[in-house]
Amino acid sequence: MHQHVDEMPAKPTAPADEASQTPVPTDAVQVFHDLMRIMRTLRSVGLQGSLASGATSALWTLVQNKPMRLSDLAEREIVAIPTMSRIVASLEKQNYVSRSPDPDDGRACLLEATPEAVELITGTTSRRAQLINSALDELDPDERAATMRCLDHLAKALTTVSA
Repeated sequence: MHQHVDEMPAKPTAPADEASQTPVPTDAVQVFHDLMRIMRTLRSVGLQGSLASGATSALWTLVQNKPMRLSDLAEREIVAIPTMSRIVASLEKQNYVSRSPDPDDGRACLLEATPEAVELITGTTSRRAQLINSALDELDPDERAATMRCLDHLAKALTTVSA
């Protein structure tokens, strides 16, 4: 005797991950795609030697800050220490990062951006900032101010909810 499909007992299923059950609001999806498009555009304003985005971000952090330990850089960049170690090794090979002994702990070292890195990041940041400024110039003053406020609030909110 055959059972019809609708008469068959339901298969037990594993509980679904709660995040996968929650639908993502359309606004969030749209913002995500808009931000990705913006980042692709900014990445296209190239770096010589085409550094990966993780390396570019780490290098920017080193240029903007005093020398720091690998673990501190990894924490700021929100990546695992082994990942940052690989990024830094690559940057060292390209002469963008130098190491020096940590005066507070002889077993540790401090990472610092080289003059070549400063020149690279400053030039790239300048080109990208010029591109953003040109786009902002397309907005009227109220739209420009609102965009600046909204981006600032979104960046702060993302930092808060991801912590």
